[in-house]
Parts: sequence; C-alpha cells; structure tokens
Amino acid sequence: MGQVLERARSDSRAAVRSEPGAGVRERLRRAARSASAGLAFSVFGLGALALAAFVFPLCHLLPGDAAAREARVQRVIHRAYRFFVGLMQRLGLQSSRWTGAERLRTPGAHLVVANHPTLVDVVHLVAQLPQADCVVGEAWSRNFFLGRASRLAGYITNTRGAEVVELCAQRLRAGRTVVLFPEGTRSPLGGHHAFQRGAAHIAIAAGVPIDPVAISCVPRMLMKGQPWWDVPERPGHYEFVVGEPLSPEPFLAGGTPPALAARRLTAALREQIIERSNRARSR
Repeated sequence: MGQVLERARSDSRAAVRSEPGAGVRERLRRAARSASAGLAFSVFGLGALALAAFVFPLCHLLPGDAAAREARVQRVIHRAYRFFVGLMQRLGLQSSRWTGAERLRTPGAHLVVANHPTLVDVVHLVAQLPQADCVVGEAWSRNFFLGRASRLAGYITNTRGAEVVELCAQRLRAGRTVVLFPEGTRSPLGGHHAFQRGAAHIAIAAGVPIDPVAISCVPRMLMKGQPWWDVPERPGHYEFVVGEPLSPEPFLAGGTPPALAARRLTAALREQIIERSNRARSR
C-alpha cells in the first residue's frame, strides 16, 4: 500500500517539475493546503469534544424516550457534519456533487450502503441525512472524540454479526435509516475490498431494499494509511451517485435459502456500486 501511494505521489510531482519554478509553487500550494487541512480537522476534533461534553448530554436531558433523545443527537451530528463539509469546501480542500440524494430522504425505512474510499465518506453521507443510525467499528466506538457521541446517538457497534443484523432490522422496521459500509474499512487505492454480507442479511431480515451509494474521489485523499496532512496536488472532488433500490425479494424467489440469497444480493450490490464509482471516477 505504501509503495502504491508513493508511486501516485511521484507521478503527480513529476508533472509539475517540467516547467521552471513549478516545483516551488507546488510545494507552497501543498503547504497551504496542509495548513488548511490542519485547521479543518482541528475544528472537527474540538467541535466533537464540545458536542460530546455539553450538547449531547443536554439532548438526553430533554423530555422524551430513548428514541427521541437519540434522534436529537443525530440531528445535531447531521448539522455539524454539514458545517464540516462546507468548511472543507470553503478552505479549498474538496468539492462534491450528489446525484439522486433525494431518494435517501423519502418517507420510510432506508438501508444506505456505500463503498468507502476515504476517511470522510460517512461525514458526507450523514450531512445528507437528518436521521441516520450508523453501523460503526469498534475502533470508532473507542475513539476519544467519537465514542461518546456514537453511544449517545444510538449508533450500532459492529461486534457480533447476528446481533448486529437484528438490531439494524429492528431500526428499519421502525421506519428509520441505517447506514453501513460493507467493506468494513477504507478501500485500497484503485480497487475495493470484498463486500461483507451483513447488509444483505439485514435487508432480508427487515424486508427492505438496499439504497446503494457509489462514492468516488479524484484525486484520492484521506485513504487508509494516508495522514490528513498528505494532501493531493489539487482539491479532491467527490461524486456520490445513489442507485435504484435493490430489493432482496427477487433473490429469495423460488424458495432460495436466505444464506444463498444474501450471497447473490451482495454480489449484485458490489457490482452496481463498483460500476457506478468507476464510471464517476473516469469522468
């Protein structure tokens, strides 16, 4: 992975060294973008700490049951993520374009499933969703800044498979939105990890379609193993394409066992997301 990253950086640097003074200007621009990235992530970290320490506990002190308290926290996270996306764009670190985002906000349950090329994919997704039950990894739940927010928001920690499937299905039966990344971690450069079958099992258990979201970012930034200050030669441009809902029903036709149906549904989901993300990346 490190060799691939270094080769990509070397290729981009070679292109700007072909004219006199270009290398110096590029280094200055990179330094300015790195400083902007430092500012953005400092705001993110300090904001997360302040929200977790003061705002989220206040949301839980207000009247209402557990679902209402979690919904208040999720709305605050939604607004905070919208602010952070806007900050990244105003600082010239990235731009983004959505296709079909309105499909994710129609009434009823939504199982939102996406590939995971960069660190801030979930930030962009939740910025579009006033209510979102995110499935998070154990590392997220243990994070100093994010762990408390995750618990107060009612996010689901991805620990035991069958238990997670049932918890997600319960949220979907209640008409809520669940967000997860079937790769389990950020995608490798130039490809995708195998998709785990959890999303398919959840869709089958809850009887709801999957809303596939294909994410691409060019040039790649905030990848697995890439520090936040290692900014690309130009702002990253994100494309988010929401595909048509993928219903589990055709995969269960004819008495197909749920395990086999989940395998086939996962393959179809992965094919659709990869095709759309590759198409967006090649524009």
